[in-house]
Amino acid sequence: MDSRLVLRAVPKAICTLLLVGGAFAAWGLWLAEVLLIKGWGGLAWLSGFNWSALPICVLIVVVTGHIVNAHARWAEKMKFIGAGFVVTLVAFAITRWTCFQLFWGGLPDTTDRRPFVILIATWLGMSVALSLLASRWLAPLHRWTGILVALGLALAMPLSFLTIKVFPAVNGSTDQIHAIKMGYPVFWIALLLPLAMRLGRKSKS
Repeated sequence: MDSRLVLRAVPKAICTLLLVGGAFAAWGLWLAEVLLIKGWGGLAWLSGFNWSALPICVLIVVVTGHIVNAHARWAEKMKFIGAGFVVTLVAFAITRWTCFQLFWGGLPDTTDRRPFVILIATWLGMSVALSLLASRWLAPLHRWTGILVALGLALAMPLSFLTIKVFPAVNGSTDQIHAIKMGYPVFWIALLLPLAMRLGRKSKS
């Protein structure tokens, strides 16, 4: 086998391992908090803030930074990681709070559209913000990258609902709530977000 082909394949293999490994690590952090700290029973997993979100957000932006441009200057990469961490953590906190407003006590009140507007604004804002940050500090991205990221984030929930059917929760449940409790959205976001950002990178001329 041509040694040049091998050398070109090694970085791609490393990126693939980092992408998949990062997604499993993020999922593991969420599930470990639910099982070992908060407790599985009932709604214990929703008591207090989900502090595993902090290392998860760090992990996601670190993996994204490497996937988009493994050769970016260290100072530029650290800027992206710092700003990206703030963006992802704020987006998580807003989404968590809004979902509590919507679903705490039963079905959401569809007459009040403010929570839905906040969710959509957070989803789109995070997608655009991360794309702009990556384009500024990591590598030039296409203008449609934000749309690709938003699509990846949107796919996380339906993919999670499919995943719980194949890999049930630890108590055997396969409903949508347990898909979230198991942290499957975390896995899919950690996988799809860096991948979408990488697909949006402009080819070198």
